[in-house]
Amino acid sequence: MGPKITEKSFYLPDWLKNYAKEVAGSIMLSKNHGKTVKEYREKTGLTQEELSKILDLARETISRIENGKMKPNYDFVRKLTEVIVLSEAIRSSIAKKESEKGGIGIPYLERIANELELSKEEFEKIVLSSLNSYQKRKKDILKNLEELDELN
Repeated sequence: MGPKITEKSFYLPDWLKNYAKEVAGSIMLSKNHGKTVKEYREKTGLTQEELSKILDLARETISRIENGKMKPNYDFVRKLTEVIVLSEAIRSSIAKKESEKGGIGIPYLERIANELELSKEEFEKIVLSSLNSYQKRKKDILKNLEELDELN
C-alpha cells in the first residue's frame, strides 16, 4: 500500500502536500517517535481511542507507540499523516470561511477525504474532532486576549 498523498494529488493544495511531507518526515526522523506522534494526535484533538478507530488499530497500539514501546511503521505514519492533513485542511477551511462570514466548504473537504480513501465514518470523526479542536483553540485565544486587555 503506497502513499495516497503524492505530487499528483488533485484536490490537495501545495501547502497541504508540503505539510504532509513535514509531518511524515518529523515523525520518521524524530529521536522520540512516540512523543512526536502524541503531539500531532493532540493537535488534531483526537483521543487515542478515536484515532485507533480511524486507523483501525487497538488503542493499546497507539499508546505503545506514544510511550516509545513500539516504533511506528510506514503504514501507520502514512495513515496518521493523512488524518493530520485532513484535520489541518478542515481547520484552515473553518478559519477562512469564518473570516469571510460563510460556511465551511464540506464538498471540497469530502473530495480530499475521498482522494485519501477515508471512509465517510472516518471523515466525520476527523471533521468533528477538528471542529472541536478549532473551537477550543479559538476560545482559549479569546480568553487570553481578554486577560491581556484587563492587564492594560
